[in-house]
Amino acid sequence: MTLRYLILFTLSVLLLSCRKDNESPLSTGTAEWKDAPVVSSQSGNTVIQIQGVQGIKWNARITEGAAWCSFSLANSIPEKDGVLTEGINALYVYFSENTDKEDRKASISIQIGEGTPISLVLTQNGKISGTDAETDTKRPNKAWAEIPDYQANPAFQYVTHYTHLNGKSVRNYSICYDQSHKAALWVAYPLHKCYLGNLDRTDEWTYDPDIESQYQIYVKRAYKEHPKYDRGHQIPSADRTQTREMNAQTFYFTNQTPQVGKGLNQDIWQKLEEVIRKNYICADTLYVVTGAYFAHSNTKATDNKGVKTDVPTHYFKVLLRTKSGMTGKWVRQCDASQLQAIGFWLENKAYSSTQITKDICKKVSEIEAITGFTFFPGIPSQVKNDFNAIEWNLN
Repeated sequence: MTLRYLILFTLSVLLLSCRKDNESPLSTGTAEWKDAPVVSSQSGNTVIQIQGVQGIKWNARITEGAAWCSFSLANSIPEKDGVLTEGINALYVYFSENTDKEDRKASISIQIGEGTPISLVLTQNGKISGTDAETDTKRPNKAWAEIPDYQANPAFQYVTHYTHLNGKSVRNYSICYDQSHKAALWVAYPLHKCYLGNLDRTDEWTYDPDIESQYQIYVKRAYKEHPKYDRGHQIPSADRTQTREMNAQTFYFTNQTPQVGKGLNQDIWQKLEEVIRKNYICADTLYVVTGAYFAHSNTKATDNKGVKTDVPTHYFKVLLRTKSGMTGKWVRQCDASQLQAIGFWLENKAYSSTQITKDICKKVSEIEAITGFTFFPGIPSQVKNDFNAIEWNLN
């Protein structure tokens, strides 16, 4: 009997040991791509999401493709260490432009604790003349009417945020984020009644998950200079009230700038947003680009960590739609006589009136000349070279 029990005990210990060893790699953590592991030939970045037990150390190494991939935007860093925090941990992978016609691959090995290394592969498409931008997975799709032309600038990061609507994944808004100013220079979005509902503001300010936090201003609470400066939205919270997800995305730190509160954000700017929602939305879709302009960086505001950030000198909105509002056609299928565009240009200052008149309007082409951006590319230039105040119900 004694020998029998001894044998059973020994087998039990061996089984438990085997089960523990087998389960260890599974329980340590996971690593996976946030988006599809295929990117366009353009330079950009993508994200690996790492999750696991808080406090466990991890290591990531680029084992293949380190010549064009890095864990840093500024330097070539093929290896990075970290410690897991609660929730999703973002590991950014930066890649340079692929000027060859052939696809190329980068291999990344991620070790989480004592677990088995996880291997991930990133594929970058080869350069395909004329069509590559249409299949770009990290930059906004240039086929969308609201997207301005891209500008090659190492400080610019292009991001599109998607949301779910009626069971489908649709674009919420796109941004051109300037890491040097820590602000979006433009935020582009379609505006249609399908985005509007009855939900209240989430008011849950947080980091944009697609942009490294070191390039963002931390304003969970108001700026130190409040009430002088509000956290002024670029795409308004009130333009995205159909679902909680789409509204929450308007409260990313990247969608706000220090905007004068009384007399601007709380008054004429808010009134302008209301007029746009009430008078300019149409069945054909209204296309909007809101932006911040920095004529200089002389004025600063202070975030919740004591970091100084540049204050925009001006704000703008440019709009495009069909004149009838119900052609049933895409704007690039319309001729100049069927389209209308207008721009609004305001200083970052307090205004004495909330009236939306042609006095704060400019031609879209004029705002293009000031900002250096090309808005609504692909539509006839004469549409942007003038505006008819009567067509926009303005005095």
